[in-house]
Amino acid sequence: MVELCFAKKNLPGLDSVFWRFVNIEAASNPDLKEAISRQIKKSNRSLGAIARIFIEEITRFSDSERACVKFPVDVGHIPELLEWFPDCRIMHITRDPRALAMSKTNDPSGTAIKVLQHPRTAWFIKKLSVWLAITQYRRTSRLHLRFRHLNNYRLFRYEDLLAEPEKTLREMCKFIEAEFTEDLLHPEAGIHLHQASSLTGKQKKAFDPSAAVRWQDVIPVADKWLITTLTKRAMKIMEYDPDRHPIFRLDRRSSPSPCTKAA
Repeated sequence: MVELCFAKKNLPGLDSVFWRFVNIEAASNPDLKEAISRQIKKSNRSLGAIARIFIEEITRFSDSERACVKFPVDVGHIPELLEWFPDCRIMHITRDPRALAMSKTNDPSGTAIKVLQHPRTAWFIKKLSVWLAITQYRRTSRLHLRFRHLNNYRLFRYEDLLAEPEKTLREMCKFIEAEFTEDLLHPEAGIHLHQASSLTGKQKKAFDPSAAVRWQDVIPVADKWLITTLTKRAMKIMEYDPDRHPIFRLDRRSSPSPCTKAA
């Protein structure tokens, strides 16, 4: 099992970024595999025990003090995470539901492939993606209500990060009890592999406010109305006000035209 986990092949369930161990030199150390195998044999071999052993041993072999893992999974798994890692800090990151919907309908590795495979039903496939985004966002808001009282859970919004990066990063560092440093404001100088935009296909490493509102260029009027209407209460629960959020004031489309200035 350990050999399969470190195989770096597109095996079902082991094809995510986590199992590719990108930029983790320790993953190629044979002593790490032996240490993980040894610890698993000593454990109760439950899924939680195995997950904890993998993360703790990779962290130890990387000469790091703490592990930070990006789990792009449903927030409904928070109870399991708290059971497996009782001392963890859970950062729940969300964004505008209209942006989520457009990301899903334009996803080159998901919806776009289905559209190419079934061109006759392209319209229905895209509309289904919109409804799925609406449903997921509303469910996520209910889960936020369930977990927001926890001391080791915190909600962060993508729009906040791009509109006010320093303020948001300071709040994040305070939450995870880490020191804020100025280099955090320059992700373009780091080694992190940034995900390409589903709308442009480009990788923007620096904080770019326009990335948070780019969905406005591709969203149909009817879809915008539908998503806004059906997620209005959920956005309120998530403490997100799209009518007043500063990210839209930073958007170039909100700037007055030269004619307006002259007037």
